Amino acid sequence: MSENVSPGAPAERDRLRVVAKSVGLALAGAVAGIVTLFVLASVLQTVGVDVQNQVVLQYGLSILALQGFGFIIVVLAFFKLEDRFDIVDIRMPTLRDVGFAVAGLLGLLALLAALSAAYTAVGVETPSTSIVEDGMQNPELALYLIPLTYLFVGPGEELMFRGAVQGMLRERYAAVPAIGIASGVFALAHVMNVFGAPLPQVGAYLFVIFALSLLLGALYEVTENLLVTIFVHGTYNSVTFLALYFRATGGVPA
Repeated sequence: MSENVSPGAPAERDRLRVVAKSVGLALAGAVAGIVTLFVLASVLQTVGVDVQNQVVLQYGLSILALQGFGFIIVVLAFFKLEDRFDIVDIRMPTLRDVGFAVAGLLGLLALLAALSAAYTAVGVETPSTSIVEDGMQNPELALYLIPLTYLFVGPGEELMFRGAVQGMLRERYAAVPAIGIASGVFALAHVMNVFGAPLPQVGAYLFVIFALSLLLGALYEVTENLLVTIFVHGTYNSVTFLALYFRATGGVPA
């Protein structure tokens, strides 16, 4: 039975293959990051560094291993092996990019506020993440996370999920399904943040991550510049970390 596709259109199996490849790349990055984290923590413990009782160090190692090595290095290695550096759209920002960056940041914050208000109105609860819990007990953690999010979290997650995953999907899908699938993978990558929480709360949390990722994906599609989404992602995280610091201390940074 012949496929009902126009001449030159990718076969359905090719689309499914690129989805599997994208998910596999994200999974490989996560596994590599976890292994790297275990090795780094073990080495530090061996030389006498008390990792277990230093929360800032724990998060620093986690970000360095997961986003730094697991995402950045793994994606760059993938691009090298596949000779596919052309997948990523990246260039010096223009004034247009700056405008979209500001709009994107405000859009993310507005979307988060709207979803939080909607959840409150209908009585939907979201779980407290480990970052929030640890940040409330150790306010300085939030301040340390700000440079780390600009250096590793924003670049690592955007390179993986917008640059690589969405980039590969975009070669086989139209913009909307490519952004949607990439955002689904992005949301699932955050499930460990709420591991052990009640299933309805996990679903509510992942939907927020998915919705925010849709906006980042659309921003990348419109600007065709990964630097824009890296900046917006990093700044959005930094704003939430500052809010956590203010909430934990009731004051301003010294």
